[in-house]
Amino acid sequence: MPEQRGLVLVFTGNGKGKTTAALGMGLRAWGQGMKVLVLQFIKGGWKYGELAAAARLSPGFEIRQLGEGFTWVGEEEAHRQAARAALEEAKKAIDEGGCDLLILDEILYALKFGLVSLEEVI
Repeated sequence: MPEQRGLVLVFTGNGKGKTTAALGMGLRAWGQGMKVLVLQFIKGGWKYGELAAAARLSPGFEIRQLGEGFTWVGEEEAHRQAARAALEEAKKAIDEGGCDLLILDEILYALKFGLVSLEEVI
């Protein structure tokens, strides 16, 4: 059997579209029978449309909101702790191999805001 190798894709840009692009890849992977896990580093608490869709695609497609939400002035430490916990979940998912596609939604924002370091992410 040939060696399996991972692939890292990064979606960047101003405004909307990054999560949508990643979820599109997730939907295609799910359609091919792969297990998809989406970890959201910033979003938390709100009921977004993608959560309802993912619930219908369960058990092979899961979204976990692990952030504290977008309003965080004066609450930086809570957001930092949430982002670090999300990163630990990502490491656990990779180590355990519990999914075929792991999407780290909003990880670049967590880096930009200093919630996690580049070294931790790498």
